[in-house]
Amino acid sequence: MPKINGNEIRPGNVLEHDGGLWAAVKVGHVKPGKGGAFAQVEMKNLRDGRKLNERFRSDDKVE
Repeated sequence: MPKINGNEIRPGNVLEHDGGLWAAVKVGHVKPGKGGAFAQVEMKNLRDGRKLNERFRSDDKVE
């Protein structure tokens, strides 16, 4: 899988995270007043259906 930046994640993208495949369901880009921007991603596990909320900084590389 190609690696993309955290700010390039879109709903429908499939990500490899914590040893499993996850589909991005909701993505919100947050720019706090202090610190760098990040993407708040709600993901669903493709194998067992678990949901997970994760934050990725804009310079994080995700696969």
